[in-house]
Amino acid sequence: MPPRKRPPSPPEEPSLASKPRPDAQPSKPDPDSEQSTINPRILAQLPNQERLVYKLIFEAGNKGMWMLDIRKKLLMAPNVATKVVRTLVASGLLKEVSDVRHRSRKIFMATDFQPSAEITGGTWYHDGRLDTDAVTTARRCCQAQVQRLGAATAQMIHQGILKEDPRAGYTIDKVRDIIKTMVLDKVLEEVKSTGAGDFSAVRAGTMCYRLVTGAPQGGMMEGIPCGVCPRIHECSPEGIISPSTCVYYKKWLQMDF
Repeated sequence: MPPRKRPPSPPEEPSLASKPRPDAQPSKPDPDSEQSTINPRILAQLPNQERLVYKLIFEAGNKGMWMLDIRKKLLMAPNVATKVVRTLVASGLLKEVSDVRHRSRKIFMATDFQPSAEITGGTWYHDGRLDTDAVTTARRCCQAQVQRLGAATAQMIHQGILKEDPRAGYTIDKVRDIIKTMVLDKVLEEVKSTGAGDFSAVRAGTMCYRLVTGAPQGGMMEGIPCGVCPRIHECSPEGIISPSTCVYYKKWLQMDF
């Protein structure tokens, strides 16, 4: 008698882990991680020269492009490049932004982007100019915290300011920026805590800041190099002597911009 054939085994049920959930939604990319991409419809509607210029500037992102660089990269005559860029600005595709490093340069950027801190100067700048009132206020707040504690770390100064005025809105990085200027002006000094006396609020061995004996108590302009510069009257944004090229001013400021 021939052996009986074994019936085929039923198909395996997919495991629970492999079964798609009916309510599962496809994952969406984080909007913060998405980069702006150029709109192909805009490119299709632009004439050849406007399309080349717009694409070049768009690809520069939040850094923008200087007019001279636009002309060099596209080999355009000055009058042609100027006309094309003005047309794109008038149509709302480009905008002109101020660069704190080079005030005489015209920087153009796609309206999809916001200028980088390198261009705007960051928190302490307004309309391309250093907001001396805001910096003066921040320095006074930092100095008040160090006077209250005798000595303090940057974190302690930051926490003290926010506790007294939660609306101040200073980040720890901005407080560090201000502290750097105060150290350069010899208003504060960076020292290692002993854990006793003026350092009782800071753990021994921790780097912190305390007031320099005889530190200047006047306004902020007494500390800025411009306040004592003998050639201040010759200084201008477009001149040979300029804030954007002054090594003393940049050393005093010590900020990212």
